[in-house]
Amino acid sequence: MRNNMKKIAALIVVIAAGITGTFAQQVPMMSHYYYNKFMYNPALAGAESYGQAYLMHRNQWNKVPGAPITQGVTFDGPMRKKNIGIGVSLYRDQAAQFNITGGQVAYRYGINFSQDQTLNFGLALGFLDNRIDFSKLNPYQPTDPVILQDYQPSTGFDANFGVNYQYKKLNVGFSVPQVIANQLSYKAISNPGTKDVVYGLTRHFVINANYEFDLDKNGKWFLQPTVLMRATPGAPFQFDVNAMVNYMHKFWVGAMYRSGYAATFSGGLKIADQFVLGYAYDYAVNAQKQYLKGAHEVLVGYQFGGKQSDDPELKKKLKDIDDKVKKNADDIDSVGKVVKQNKDDIKKNTDDIDDQEGELDNIKNRLNKFEDFMKQMQEGGAGTSGVKSGDVYSFTNVYFETNKWDVSSEASSELDNLVTILKKNPTLKIEVAGHTDDRGTDSYNSWLSNKRAQAVNEYLVRKGVNASQLTVKGYGEGTSSNSGLDKDRRVEFKVLSK
Repeated sequence: MRNNMKKIAALIVVIAAGITGTFAQQVPMMSHYYYNKFMYNPALAGAESYGQAYLMHRNQWNKVPGAPITQGVTFDGPMRKKNIGIGVSLYRDQAAQFNITGGQVAYRYGINFSQDQTLNFGLALGFLDNRIDFSKLNPYQPTDPVILQDYQPSTGFDANFGVNYQYKKLNVGFSVPQVIANQLSYKAISNPGTKDVVYGLTRHFVINANYEFDLDKNGKWFLQPTVLMRATPGAPFQFDVNAMVNYMHKFWVGAMYRSGYAATFSGGLKIADQFVLGYAYDYAVNAQKQYLKGAHEVLVGYQFGGKQSDDPELKKKLKDIDDKVKKNADDIDSVGKVVKQNKDDIKKNTDDIDDQEGELDNIKNRLNKFEDFMKQMQEGGAGTSGVKSGDVYSFTNVYFETNKWDVSSEASSELDNLVTILKKNPTLKIEVAGHTDDRGTDSYNSWLSNKRAQAVNEYLVRKGVNASQLTVKGYGEGTSSNSGLDKDRRVEFKVLSK
């Protein structure tokens, strides 16, 4: 009978290992990993700017006697250096007479490639204690020595490795729970035939990815789809597809499909920016749903140590303010540059006016002189006594475009006045003098100035002036007006005799 009981006990261990392997539950299966991301991946220990502690309770297959109950607590937070974080996790997974207790301490190290891009590595080391509670058996031989003690314990070393990549709102992670895949031996139920009964830990492979969409582009409504995949040798491949809708990171609801098992509905809220409450319900959709029923999972959390400025909504508002301040500063800087340029232009114009004040006076005097000449010559007789041979008179509007010698319509009124005077005073002889600016060669400018003087001469002759009264001469650029290029391209006349 004793040997039979040993075989039964050994068979129970094997069945337990098979059950947990089938459902990939050597590593506890939870639904709130979308919020407590450190749960599966040590590379996310202390990845937030604040510390956080969570208590979790999950009652799975609640209509089945002895169904799994999982309880856990996690704590993680950043060190003073932002690229380092630590975390601690403890959990207990109980199913009928089987009790699994595990604990790990995690260390994270991050590499910041840029402000928006980080690669984190994590390693968690700890223990795993697996016990069989024979007090929950109902054997035919309760006095069998094998089951006289309440527990048959087996404890071993455990480790978890993970890596996580984050770019802006994209997060991709990979972890390997039970990476050592060691074996736990039950010496108390061994015999010469079976030796030690061994419970082998299986290496798991977990991949997760999520992205946060800003739905209203205003930092209030967010959508976070999440995919988590588990692969375990000897067990079916399993995946979760999860979508959460979040309002201001304070209220959220979501739905998840877990392959081969259930559809999950969840929700939660944050109170006073620190306390977190979450609930998830699994509704079985597989072939065993009438037996497995659903599962309830509760999350209670507390977030601490973070600055008020770490609040996502406040961060966005502060960023908007910073952007506006920067834009205003840029606008002020731009206006300042314009003001400075205007000041420089005003100063330059003032200097130019000061430099040309004498020349302007000279031009003014010459214009006044021309007006006096017109007045005296129109009066005739004694009025012409103020006009002397050698006097030079400048027109107001007799100027030419660059490289041109055509007489403009603006020049015709002044030239017509001169025509009237020359006709009225047939003994008056003048020299028509052409000028150019200082661009071009000397020979070209001499030719061009002569063409301009000749054009004015031809205009006067066409208007009836006696050609004997006119002499033409081009001065080139040798007699600049010092009043700009436009004034240099001019025609003047000089009195030769009365």
